[in-house]
Amino acid sequence: MAQSQLQKVELAPFNGCYKLVGDNFTEPNKWKKINNMDEKIEKLNQYLESEEYDDFYNLGNDIVFWVDWRESDDAIIEYCEKCLKTTSLSAEMKQVSDNLELTIKYENTIYTEKIVDRDRTIISLNEIIKPKYEIRFCKVSDGSDTLAFLPLANQQWQQLMEKYGEQKINQCFEPINEDSVMFNKEYDFDFDNSDIILDLD
Repeated sequence: MAQSQLQKVELAPFNGCYKLVGDNFTEPNKWKKINNMDEKIEKLNQYLESEEYDDFYNLGNDIVFWVDWRESDDAIIEYCEKCLKTTSLSAEMKQVSDNLELTIKYENTIYTEKIVDRDRTIISLNEIIKPKYEIRFCKVSDGSDTLAFLPLANQQWQQLMEKYGEQKINQCFEPINEDSVMFNKEYDFDFDNSDIILDLD
């Protein structure tokens, strides 16, 4: 009777997915996708192809997180973690003298800064989780008092850009940098004076 042999099989990153690595899995046609990211990308594909608000709204809060302009800053980190599921991202706020301080813990490193506004918190969070992850501003929510943000792994952003092009992805999901203004934008409204009638009686 032939003796059964156990074989070591490992998972290795491959093109944003994974392939099996081992003695019997060396040929390219033997690699196998792991679908832990596929559902998220599929939903994003549906929105990017239609650019309809309903398809964006259907992404769900496990893909996109929404932030109200009055949101507690530590809640922003909680929402982001719910999307990314890093198991290593958390935050807490505390009063220090006359200031509120936000402490963000990520991968055994602690970051502390004075709370200024929602923009500053999201900019800081984005810098902390890079380069493994990146948060982008969802332009479809621009102008609202509740804004949407999409956090993805870097390889997922690359996958989307390869399919749709960098320009389209940047138009739909604006990169966040040190000078980004999302909640504190000033809008100019132009009125035609000839259309305004004042009743002074």
